Amino acid sequence: MKTAILKSNYSMQNAIKYKALILLTAVVAFSGCRKIFDLPEEKDYLSTRANYNGDKTYYFRLGRTELRSNVFNPDGSNFPMTFEIRNPRFGDGRDASDMLQVKPTLVWTGEYNGLEKSLAEIEAKRKLEDRPMIEVRGSGDLVFWNTTSRALKPRDSVVLPQDIRYIDMKITNSGGTKIIKDLAIIPEIDIPYWPDADINLITGKPNTQNVNSKVRVYNRPALSNIIGETTNQQINGDQASTGLVYTYIRKFTDDPNGHRLRIKFLNRDSVAMNPGLFNETKWENQVHGFNEAGTAPGYVINSEYVEYNVAYPIPLARVPTRYTNGGLQGSGDAAHLEFRYSRIGFGGTRQTSTIFQDFRIYEKGDWEIVFHFKTVNPKFANE
Repeated sequence: MKTAILKSNYSMQNAIKYKALILLTAVVAFSGCRKIFDLPEEKDYLSTRANYNGDKTYYFRLGRTELRSNVFNPDGSNFPMTFEIRNPRFGDGRDASDMLQVKPTLVWTGEYNGLEKSLAEIEAKRKLEDRPMIEVRGSGDLVFWNTTSRALKPRDSVVLPQDIRYIDMKITNSGGTKIIKDLAIIPEIDIPYWPDADINLITGKPNTQNVNSKVRVYNRPALSNIIGETTNQQINGDQASTGLVYTYIRKFTDDPNGHRLRIKFLNRDSVAMNPGLFNETKWENQVHGFNEAGTAPGYVINSEYVEYNVAYPIPLARVPTRYTNGGLQGSGDAAHLEFRYSRIGFGGTRQTSTIFQDFRIYEKGDWEIVFHFKTVNPKFANE
């Protein structure tokens, strides 16, 4: 019986080997026939309906690097595929090739992870490369690089047809070539930080409630359990009676090579508050910052502000770190601040109060983020 089983297995193995040999012979013979009879090589498929999605209009903010991903629909076309920007022009036919001129821009050459221990370690992972302001990837994604942003005129409040920039996109694979016409490119004025409710996004001037209003609009932080010193009510941040709180993001010098970021708090008299009042804040976790020399993680704290030596932009890359919103489980698309203090409230219970602020800063310089208790001071004293 065992002999029969072994013979059966042996026969099956021979049959499998024989079929594999026949298949291999057929493949070789077919390849040979292709050459003998001069048959054309197989080509990739390029769909006639391959196109960019939607209305093919792309707004981008000058002064920062932005990616427009998943904007190209290949409609089943085969990759790899080459993309080439052609015929840059304005709506009235004027040449618009200035946005394709290469300019130096910072590009990552190593992986940023938020664990770097010095400014030098960060800078070693990126370098200046010549890139055009607009570039297309092999996937069809569009990259708008942060080059010399002021070289292009941003859009006005009304976008006139003759002022719209257009490009055509030539796409090619071994199956053929297709020209996709009239991708509209509209640059917008550079806004160096976010949140940006306090800036008119068209003019760049201070924002007001409407065109005819003189009432300024401000950014505001999120607040939790902060009690007013004179009201004994929670400060909600958006009502004068219980306490307005504004966030200012602004430069404190015009040094374009600056590396500093300061955190400040102002009371209702616009006098600096001692950061030490926020007695449960983990200052080392607020910003990916370093000591004054930039050689080790750290910060400088005094009676008026906390200062970090940093690399810009902030955040440096869209990578989740302990310094970004959601921490290591978040998206990494914005930096995150949390300032905490505790005090003994009524009944002898300890109460914790917190200020939260997400932010981004795109432009290199010496910046400060200021939290202004405009109408009511917070209470720090115990009951």
